[in-house]
Amino acid sequence: MTESHASVARLLDREVTEESLRESTAQVAAVKTVVELGTKSVVIFRIGAEWFGLPTSVLQEIGSRSTVRTLPGHQGGILSGLVNVRGDLLLCVALGVVLGVDHTTVGTEPRKPDSSERLMICKRNDARLAFEVSEVYGLHRYSPRELRNAPATLARAAEGIYTLGVVCWKDKIVGCLDDELLFYTLNKSLT
Repeated sequence: MTESHASVARLLDREVTEESLRESTAQVAAVKTVVELGTKSVVIFRIGAEWFGLPTSVLQEIGSRSTVRTLPGHQGGILSGLVNVRGDLLLCVALGVVLGVDHTTVGTEPRKPDSSERLMICKRNDARLAFEVSEVYGLHRYSPRELRNAPATLARAAEGIYTLGVVCWKDKIVGCLDDELLFYTLNKSLT
């Protein structure tokens, strides 16, 4: 037998400790989380006081808030400017403007820079865009049967146009966004 074979044989023939046996037994006996078939996954984030969900399939990454370089002639519209993400210049879109959500206030408080603000990088087909958001919660799974129609007041607002429906999450109502329509509109607006 070669030396490497002998080492493997010693490793496999060693005595199993009581602690190792307990750990292995606990791992095998642990309750496994089963994902229900047909569930959808969204990344939940906040703009101003409103909570939204985008399908996780369009999310590429979430990073710290970055400096957005404005472009001449594009102040105050859908395009916030350009942002550098590890050497790639991406268009940064004012998602709050598109959705008709006031990003400058949370409730009645004026907006102050916050450490919870993030930059979301999303990609759908060939369109890769950045969005500044007030806060990111993370991923959430929901069953399509949990998706409710948007309230009538929301359905008439710009935000409602892009909302497939709403789901309850914790004590909040989250508007699940139609990524296909949202990216179609953004691509048309930016070209």
